[in-house]
Amino acid sequence: MFFYIVTADYYLRYAAVTMFFLILTAAYLLSTKNFLQNVRKNYIFATNINPINYYKNMRKTSYLLIAAIMLLGVFSCGDGGDDNIVDEPVNNDTTSVKPDNPDTPDVPDTPSNVPAFAYGCDPSWITPMEDEGIKFYDKDGNQTECLTLLKSVGFNAARFRVWVNPASKGGNGMCDIEDVVAKSKRASALGYAIMIDFHYSDVWADPANQKKPKAWESIATVDELAQKVYDYTKESLQRLKNEGIDVAWVQIGNETQTGMMKTNSDGSETDINGAMSKDNTNFAKMVTQGTKAVKEVFPGAKSIVHLANGQNWDKLSWALNIMKAGNADYDILGVSLYPDFNNKSWYVSYIDACINNLNKVAESYNKDVMICEIGTSYITSWDGKRAITNTVIRAKNEVPRCKGVFYWEPQCYSAYNGYGMGGFLANGSPAPALDVFSGKVTELLPADDPNPEVIEGDVLILMDKSSGEQFGIAEKQDDGTYKATVTVTSNWYNFRVKDNDGNTYGVSDWNTQYSFVKGSKNDNFWFGDESGTFEVTFDIENQKWSYIVK
Repeated sequence: MFFYIVTADYYLRYAAVTMFFLILTAAYLLSTKNFLQNVRKNYIFATNINPINYYKNMRKTSYLLIAAIMLLGVFSCGDGGDDNIVDEPVNNDTTSVKPDNPDTPDVPDTPSNVPAFAYGCDPSWITPMEDEGIKFYDKDGNQTECLTLLKSVGFNAARFRVWVNPASKGGNGMCDIEDVVAKSKRASALGYAIMIDFHYSDVWADPANQKKPKAWESIATVDELAQKVYDYTKESLQRLKNEGIDVAWVQIGNETQTGMMKTNSDGSETDINGAMSKDNTNFAKMVTQGTKAVKEVFPGAKSIVHLANGQNWDKLSWALNIMKAGNADYDILGVSLYPDFNNKSWYVSYIDACINNLNKVAESYNKDVMICEIGTSYITSWDGKRAITNTVIRAKNEVPRCKGVFYWEPQCYSAYNGYGMGGFLANGSPAPALDVFSGKVTELLPADDPNPEVIEGDVLILMDKSSGEQFGIAEKQDDGTYKATVTVTSNWYNFRVKDNDGNTYGVSDWNTQYSFVKGSKNDNFWFGDESGTFEVTFDIENQKWSYIVK
């Protein structure tokens, strides 16, 4: 009986307590001397009832009944449905009820601002760029805060990468959780839906580099490593939630083509890893534990496994099959696609293959899909604009289960931090190729520019090597040289020159030999020790170039 009182279901507990005290009362009454005789004599057949005796006997019974009712109330209220009561943790789950704290923002379990299709950006470098004083401008030349500017272009979602303990606080750093919380808070206030991209590393994680955080190297087993993924993911997401940030998507690893945390932080091999392999379920364990953490903090958020090479079905299906065999728990399969090109057939075939692959993932593996990274080195050229525009439109229109496309570091320009696939022009404003992220561009672009720019006269055209953007025109002078006035944001500037006949010229300052040679692939243009405005002179006949500060 005691077992049922302590452990039983609510209704069983109620019945057990009632039966217990009825038996107790009956036992007491039956143990009273001459109970039946007293009842018959004093109550049933009595002609003169003694009030005092009646009161004494009934008082004993009343006390027992009152005690039974009180205790019954205590036991029966144990599980009355109070939502703030938490059972004992299961499997070391230390989830607790959020305390009533007026200083903690109320964040819904299901994200409230998730777009049907995410026109996304990943501006994770915004912190070091702002710290370095880099400015951003709208199309009219007005200086504008970066996230506000990207929102005006049409981006409705922002993705931020997370490193565990980044060693650098420069261009490759500032992606620890404190920095991510700060950026996410800014973006969330502007109405962006938020994606968090966990690299589970102190540095870049990509197909060639999946290094374990240094602080995690002492972990002794794969299961403990998976538990660490759970703990770290949950703790980080809870910090975001405590700041009132509503998270829509969470990447469990970045470009995990062959797994995550495959090596120690120094690149040395380790058996305690999250490698993707047919021989074990290491990677599936990491993904499943990461997803578990996501759902416990943001039940409505979607977890993402992110793979590189969205155009390569063999690599995608290999990874998908291993995850399926390991029962990896996740919601969305995300891919990277960089449709760069040496010729038109390359980038067109990449886009075609990627769109086809996304549909195959949805159909064969029953997963939603997403392009988590896209970019091009030729953002100002027709082919670059066409590659980005057509990918976004086709992903939205031709892949029913595609949830969005994210441009990687679109705010970069002038090859910031060595990255030449940014989406901004050299003047710090968004390139027209980004207009498709407004959702208002609906027509696919043809193979050839219907309105090509024609430059008349005997001139040389200066082009940014990384973006293909034209940033200057050098006009022929009476002495046969060509002069141009250019403004650059970096003292080290890579560019090429071509003439109206399509001939290209390479420039170089190697060993202070300022060469300018037709057909050369040299492209190092050194403007002393500062950026600014310069007058540049090209001498084709003597194969030299020079500059002066304006």
